[in-house]
Amino acid sequence: MDYTATLNSMGQGLCYALVSILFIFLAKKLDDWRTKNFDDDRHIDDGNLAVGLRRAGLYLGIAIGMIGALSGESAGFRTDMLYLLVDGVLITGCLFFSRFINDFVMMGNMNNDRECVKVFILGDGRTVTGNTALGTVEAGMYIATGFILNGSMSGSGGSFVQSLGSALLFFVLGQFVLLGFGLVYEMITPFNLRDEIKQNNPAAGIALAGILIALGIILKASLSGPFTGWVNDIVGFFVYTLFGMILLIGFNALVDRFLLPTTNIATEIKEDKNVAAMVLVQATIIAVALIIAHAI
Repeated sequence: MDYTATLNSMGQGLCYALVSILFIFLAKKLDDWRTKNFDDDRHIDDGNLAVGLRRAGLYLGIAIGMIGALSGESAGFRTDMLYLLVDGVLITGCLFFSRFINDFVMMGNMNNDRECVKVFILGDGRTVTGNTALGTVEAGMYIATGFILNGSMSGSGGSFVQSLGSALLFFVLGQFVLLGFGLVYEMITPFNLRDEIKQNNPAAGIALAGILIALGIILKASLSGPFTGWVNDIVGFFVYTLFGMILLIGFNALVDRFLLPTTNIATEIKEDKNVAAMVLVQATIIAVALIIAHAI
């Protein structure tokens, strides 16, 4: 074993990891500045699950995106560091823009910041601070977007400028797909999903967040191959998008039928607000998405 080469590789890997962690810290500071009207750290210390979830989703989204930026062949340590810094800025900016889209489009002009520090009165008279359902959806949107950015940055072929252009293009297309799929999912749900989320029904938030993450995983797999030209890559992306949406809707129905034999997803969300059932259902859907992503 060449110990010098191994130690050099480990040192470079540590530098890449530290740069990636730096962007997580930067995202925290940016979000602290963006939400300066209330203290996120204090809300998390006080047990505000909504704020904790949205922050967790942001950090995970950055990490997932940075993993894509770290993959591929090396162009030399200095060049790799420069590319990683540029990619980190792009990933962070895209995730904050994704939050804006989630706030004003996905959730139908609900103000996520206001909802995540709003006081809700529970059925037994207790009060809780923060819309956990909305925080869960925002976290899911971050994570799904992280997977899309991961796929668009992890392919080989093309120049660095083409790689950045591809990442931006597929980020935009991915946001349209996530929003469109969210709308389709709401249309096939036999109740108003957004109303349930606005009323702080955590089961509804888990249902929407889970299926968005599952779609993000499938889209990541469709983007991870080598750059083959703009037309081919865009056509392939939409083919996999349609394929993924059909599969997820179909498997959602199968899970509803076989994993909840004595009830159904709609009842567990709207009437029972059953968080345990939705965790099981969406974990299964995500597991299916991981298998599909590996197989295609």
